[in-house]
Amino acid sequence: MSEISSSAVVPTLAEFTQAQERIAQLEQALQQAHAARQVADERMAYYADYLTEGVVLLSSEGTVLLLNEPYCRFFGVPLPTRQWVQRPVAELSAAITLCSDQTQQLAHEFDQALRSGQPSHSVQICLTSGRVLDRDVVPLQALQPGSTNVLLRYRDVTAQHQAAAELQSMSRIPEQNPNPVLRFNQHGDTIFANAVLRGLRDDLDAAERASVWASLQQLAADALAHNQPRQLEVAFRERLFRVAAVPFVAEAYTNLYLQEITEQRQMEGQLAEQRQFYETILNELPVEVVVLDEEQRYLYANPSAVPDTEARNWLMGHTITEFCQRYNYPLTLAEQRHRMFDRARQEQHLVRWDDITPYPDGTRCHQRHFKSIVGPDQGLRFMLGYGLDITDRVQAEQRLLDQQKFTQQVLDTAPSLIYVRNSRGQLVFTNHAMTQLREFQSYRQRASQDPHSPVAREEQEYTAADAHVLATGEEIKKEDPYTLPSGEVLWFQTIKRPLRRPDGAVEVLGVSTDITDLKKATEAAQAAATARENFLSNMSHEIRTPLNGVLGMAGQLAKTRLDARQQDLLNVIRSSGQHLLGVLNDVLDMAKITSGKLEFEQTAFNLCDSMGQAVEPLALLATDKGLEFKGTPLRDSCPNSWVVGDPFRLNQILINLVSNAIKFTESGTITVGGYFVAETDTHLTTEFRVTDTGIGIAPDKVARIFEGFTQAYADTTRRFGGTGLGLSISQALVEKLGGTLRVESEVGKGSTFAFTLTLPKAEAPRLRKEEVVDTGSLAGRRVLLVEDNEINREVARLMLEEWQVEVDEAPDGLVAVQMHAASNYDVVLMDIQMPNMNGLEATARIRQHPERQRAQVPILALTANAFRADNELYLAAGMNDCLAKPFEEDSLYQKLVSLIATAPARGSRGYDLTGLRELARGKQEFVDKIIRSFLRNIPDTVQQIRFAAADGQWATVAELVHHIKPNLVQLGVEGVDEAVKQLEQARQGVGSTETRTAAVGYLTTRLDQVVQELPRELSPEAE
Repeated sequence: MSEISSSAVVPTLAEFTQAQERIAQLEQALQQAHAARQVADERMAYYADYLTEGVVLLSSEGTVLLLNEPYCRFFGVPLPTRQWVQRPVAELSAAITLCSDQTQQLAHEFDQALRSGQPSHSVQICLTSGRVLDRDVVPLQALQPGSTNVLLRYRDVTAQHQAAAELQSMSRIPEQNPNPVLRFNQHGDTIFANAVLRGLRDDLDAAERASVWASLQQLAADALAHNQPRQLEVAFRERLFRVAAVPFVAEAYTNLYLQEITEQRQMEGQLAEQRQFYETILNELPVEVVVLDEEQRYLYANPSAVPDTEARNWLMGHTITEFCQRYNYPLTLAEQRHRMFDRARQEQHLVRWDDITPYPDGTRCHQRHFKSIVGPDQGLRFMLGYGLDITDRVQAEQRLLDQQKFTQQVLDTAPSLIYVRNSRGQLVFTNHAMTQLREFQSYRQRASQDPHSPVAREEQEYTAADAHVLATGEEIKKEDPYTLPSGEVLWFQTIKRPLRRPDGAVEVLGVSTDITDLKKATEAAQAAATARENFLSNMSHEIRTPLNGVLGMAGQLAKTRLDARQQDLLNVIRSSGQHLLGVLNDVLDMAKITSGKLEFEQTAFNLCDSMGQAVEPLALLATDKGLEFKGTPLRDSCPNSWVVGDPFRLNQILINLVSNAIKFTESGTITVGGYFVAETDTHLTTEFRVTDTGIGIAPDKVARIFEGFTQAYADTTRRFGGTGLGLSISQALVEKLGGTLRVESEVGKGSTFAFTLTLPKAEAPRLRKEEVVDTGSLAGRRVLLVEDNEINREVARLMLEEWQVEVDEAPDGLVAVQMHAASNYDVVLMDIQMPNMNGLEATARIRQHPERQRAQVPILALTANAFRADNELYLAAGMNDCLAKPFEEDSLYQKLVSLIATAPARGSRGYDLTGLRELARGKQEFVDKIIRSFLRNIPDTVQQIRFAAADGQWATVAELVHHIKPNLVQLGVEGVDEAVKQLEQARQGVGSTETRTAAVGYLTTRLDQVVQELPRELSPEAE
């Protein structure tokens, strides 16, 4: 053996070479086998991609051997599939995105298959994509001995799953059907009953259930036996059902479908009741109602159409022609109704006509109607006819027509223009006078094309007045000019008021009366009155101006050291001046009374105290004359004598009466008394009497003493002095206050004058300490004194300098404007009538100063004109207050103190937004919105006001001012109240052109200033 081993055979070179070749052949065969396997694997993967099932093959080591595209699509695994081959199953499992159950992940399924070694089939997997897959897991023997591969196959069974779910859902329909469903077999046994029917059955007691069930079984058997559907109505207590039995002979059963008809039967009963109800109504209806078929035969007629029952019953099925022939009615009625019937059938809309029908008690007029009722095929089903007896209405309309003709005749006879315009400005009614005037309409249309022509302005005024009536519903009265082609201007007194029509539309009713002649007469009278007023104003100015200097200088002279003789002379001067002033005041008061311009103040005062204070100086005068003066105070009979009225005018009455008593009494007694007469909760009635023992008045002279500028005897003025106006003024004042001045007199024994007044009561105010004039409160103030009269300037300067006021003087308005522009002043004292530039013009220039503080300097008018209209003019022009010449020192002092106290502070503005901010409740955006609206709209309105004022269209100015008034109040625009008031009154024709023009100038200037100042109030975001 050892020998054999040691002597092993060594291969030869040829054998070695042959072995190498064999190895090479084997390696080549192995490579070819690998290549063939690779091709086979690729081909298998290629074929697998064409499968509709998802397939994945895993090795026993957990690597992916095969994966097709359907699998990747099912589970949301990224393609291509070859990237996953030979990769761990955990990586592939992690790439799954569409599986909805984490326990079904691939790695878990693989491990489960390896552990069990058993296949599993038809495991359902629901994916997040909505797909439903059927999974099979099959362990396979690998090529290597002892190794097991795992094949997982997934089939898409979504459609089958949905179909099964739908089938299952459909199988629940009978059970869920809200209507009862029941099935009997051929033997009458219950095969199926849904929940609704079971509930109905269970609500029945045993006897009811047996009865109902027997009926249903009999119905099912009958339908099955004859192979025909059957119906039956069955009651389940109060509920009624219609049962439909459907047989299925081949299957040997019958389905019963129940439908509740309880409400249907109730509705049918209600319909029957309603039909009876409507028939009852139609029978009782006072309107003729008939129904005809397409052959014009009657199907229905109510008693109003044919009152006779027999005739109505006979009419059914007959025509109107047959009815007329039978009951002797004119055949023309039938012919007319036949025509209307054919027309209604052809046109298929309501046909209306009137006819006159003869009756035994006379003819009656009816309004009849035919309305065709068509079916779905548009064929005539029947014709509805109804008629209403309108005899009374026709007769009333005729009476109304006659009345309208009569009214039109009356309106046409009236000389006034009567017309109605609608909201579009179109005339809808005119009387004869208006129609005649409209003959000039073509001329006016041509003339109004020039916006500056008088005709254009007139038409604008007409339109504005109509718009105001329509917008406010207010009646307006105005005077309208109407320019004729000849240039002649007619004047009409026009009243316009809203006219509401029955349809709710509002129109304008106008009545214009020709007042051309009256206008001319009025203008002549006004010219005379104006001339008289101008004369009195000029007289007042010419007398008051030097009198102011005389009394003022006398007052200053009284403050110097004078001897007794000089003091007497000074007293004469002052007494004469006061007397002259009293005469002047009497003349002006009489002028005011006769012109109707005298106005009364309404203030609370103590009647007893006021009268006592007025009479007290006269008592001293009577005593100095050697007369006995007796008085009976009102408080003796009336403890509470506080009333509302004008204390100055009441004192004026009593002073005039007592002064006359003293004047005409040489010796004896003057008796003055106030007496309580009566009172109510609101008013007090008192009487005042003045009795003297003077010369007395003859009975035939009593009436004359109350005439102006007249005294009882020719020598009275020479003997006693006076103007003869005192009693005339007193009588006029008493009458204005609602009383009567009475006189009882006897020559040589004296006279008694008495008057009784009823005045509203007032509460007594709390006691206040009398204010003492503080002469230091004006110290250091700077005042511009504008006065053309040198003496009056000197008087005013002396008064002002005594109060330590710094005074600058200007002799006219032009110089005043220049001085105001150069310096700051606390107050301006402005005379009215001056050369070069008057006080009104100077005020307007001052108010236009660019610096608001200077523009709003307080201006006190020093006027010698004593008419109230003059004061209104000054205030409307922008002056702050008025003081009539001659004036007392304390009056001037109090005016100055008041004006300085109320003057705007430096840095203040021409508006006050306090009210607006309170309304906004802290919302700045609301404030910004209101201010922007003001800034956007007011400038245009101001310009319109200026243009309208320049054209003399004061009604338009009044409308514009009235329109913006709420905005001025809302923004607290200051100092414009008087101007707004004067301009608003222009709608009623109140106020002079001079006052209106001044008010427009001042108002527009103030608004321009406010528009410049307001933007600073806007928040930064709003700018």
